[in-house]
Amino acid sequence: EMLRQNKAKQWYQRRVRGSKIYKMNLSTNDIHIRQSIPSDELILMKMVNEVYADCERHLWVKNHDRLTKSRFHSHLKKQELFVAEDKGGYIVGSVVMSDTGENGKELSMLVVRPECRSQGIGRKLVDFVIENARGANCDFVSVEILYPTHQPDPWKDRLKKWYSSIGF
Repeated sequence: EMLRQNKAKQWYQRRVRGSKIYKMNLSTNDIHIRQSIPSDELILMKMVNEVYADCERHLWVKNHDRLTKSRFHSHLKKQELFVAEDKGGYIVGSVVMSDTGENGKELSMLVVRPECRSQGIGRKLVDFVIENARGANCDFVSVEILYPTHQPDPWKDRLKKWYSSIGF
């Protein structure tokens, strides 16, 4: 596991070093979704926190981590954190699927690496949550979008439109 973690970490660093971000071409057939494991901790914390630091920088105080070590372990213990990885074992996205307590599932912290976006990975993670909810005979899947009240947010508008386009 440690070897895979180091390989994935090097892979990520290679693709974002400097100011250029490289676009990866992946087929969703090449993506496998699995439950997160302890050795994913550093990779997921870095990926999730970097994505949220960029997309929600105006919602949080500076240096706010969306995924902390304790939160990671809490999700792990509850078996509600899932990762999308390519055939080489590189983590390209993640999602949290938790019980609502009302016969439903909540989808949260959906993240896809910037260089892997617009290739169906986010949709595949959402479909994974929906299929699991169906398999558990849940009545619904919910998603909450944090939206600033003091200013327009083009990223959140895009996100809202995307979720709406896939049935939310």
